[in-house]
Amino acid sequence: MPIYKYKAKVKPDTFRNGTIEAESEKAAINKLLLLNYHPVSLKIKTEDTERKFSFSKKITSKDIYIFLRQLANLNIAGLPIVKSLANISSQSHNPRLRLIVLDLKEKLQKGNTFSEALTFYPHVFGQFEINMIKAAENTGTLPEVIEKIADLKEHDIAFNQRVRSALAYPVLLLSVGVITLLILTTFVLPKFITLFNDLDQQLPILTQMLINTSIFLKNYWIILSAIIGFIVFFAQRQLRTQKGRFIFDDLKLKIPLLKDIVLKIQIARFARTLASLIENGVPIINSLKITAEIATNLVFSAEIKHVHTQVTKGQHISAALKDSTIFDKNTLDLISVGEESGRLDEMLFRIAKMNENESSGLIETLLFLIEPALILILGIVVAIIVMAILLPIFQMNFLVQ
Repeated sequence: MPIYKYKAKVKPDTFRNGTIEAESEKAAINKLLLLNYHPVSLKIKTEDTERKFSFSKKITSKDIYIFLRQLANLNIAGLPIVKSLANISSQSHNPRLRLIVLDLKEKLQKGNTFSEALTFYPHVFGQFEINMIKAAENTGTLPEVIEKIADLKEHDIAFNQRVRSALAYPVLLLSVGVITLLILTTFVLPKFITLFNDLDQQLPILTQMLINTSIFLKNYWIILSAIIGFIVFFAQRQLRTQKGRFIFDDLKLKIPLLKDIVLKIQIARFARTLASLIENGVPIINSLKITAEIATNLVFSAEIKHVHTQVTKGQHISAALKDSTIFDKNTLDLISVGEESGRLDEMLFRIAKMNENESSGLIETLLFLIEPALILILGIVVAIIVMAILLPIFQMNFLVQ
């Protein structure tokens, strides 16, 4: 039976190192949990290799969704939240999330509320989840609200999955095209260059241009790769800054068709989040602040922050959005009707559904245009390369005749 070395959390500020004998990693973890030890790392040494079990695995949106769904189901079934967290921690497949869930359980046992415990992990649980749960704790509807948060997470995951699936074919098509061009210019063309050099005749301009391009790429590919690498590195660095992200987000709102897609996705997310917060009793000013913070487009976020400032001064949302260049008239009218009728959350849910449907349609339209355009462009490029290769051969045959 293998022996595992472990590092485990024994108390909030105390860790212990040791060894434990178990049939598998899972069995070793279960043994440690029975001892009330919360494993941080686990590794096994064999004669050939050392296999490591690390808690550095990233926590994804899907992990959070599964956690919330399990918690909602157990709570609705009548299981206390502390017991629910204990059960979930033993079932979680993400080691890092398992450790967080165990820590949440400990904090609840020490007297913290669930929303207070979540604030210790701001990079895992955002302001939206924390404020929704805090409002639910005040109204005694925690199981129902956790289930609603899980529904929203599931909705976002499903939408993102649809977008990724739609983009899969164009990306594959572009990748195949680029690989084809590289093969033609790197392996096929150089073999013909030797043949062309032996011909004592003037090459067609198209062929000469292609040969010069191939020679240039062959001689300077290291420099070109370094330049491209530097540009990518610089762009990534800039996108990590607030200013760089703002410029990039603003650029996306100036490209035709892409602008409409980005705006409708942002408006849908804004409307659904704001509606959920208002429906669960979170004050409108706090709700606007939260929606501004979770917006993924900084230009859109700045617009919502402006609305938040105006509402803080006593204006209605529809009045604050009156001069907006981001929200269309139909959306503004629905928000105004919702405020006047006292059914703002209902209208916001309608706005969210409408914009989600429209964004899906626009994405399909964009892909419908991109796919044939890619095929046409790649076909033309390949045809030019083939023509440049064949022209000298046809010319030589003509001279022989």
